[in-house]
Amino acid sequence: MGRLFEERERAAELMFARDEEARFIARCRRMRKLAAFVAEKLGVDGQTAEAYAVELIGALVQGMKDDALLERVQADLAANGVDESLATLRTELDRATAQAMLDAGTLAGQGRRSAASGFEAR
Repeated sequence: MGRLFEERERAAELMFARDEEARFIARCRRMRKLAAFVAEKLGVDGQTAEAYAVELIGALVQGMKDDALLERVQADLAANGVDESLATLRTELDRATAQAMLDAGTLAGQGRRSAASGFEAR
């Protein structure tokens, strides 16, 4: 009987680890999408956009929350002469989030997460 519980516990741990990995991948993808949006606004090439995406992912890994991240992006845009509202950036981040979750297979159809539960609350 104890073995059955150990197997169920291991299965639950594996499922949790897989879900966390998928969630992390989705979060990285959304940062790449946001960086692509910023690059388009600035008119820069793919290599610069990739470098910016790496910076955003690094900030995410270090624990930066969405609001602080968006303020940083807004400041980066402003420093380069592009005026973008936080509301517009929030909309773009939400769009990138939904697309990244779909890409990672963590949205409806997987039966495990919803769009609202995939990322931290604001």
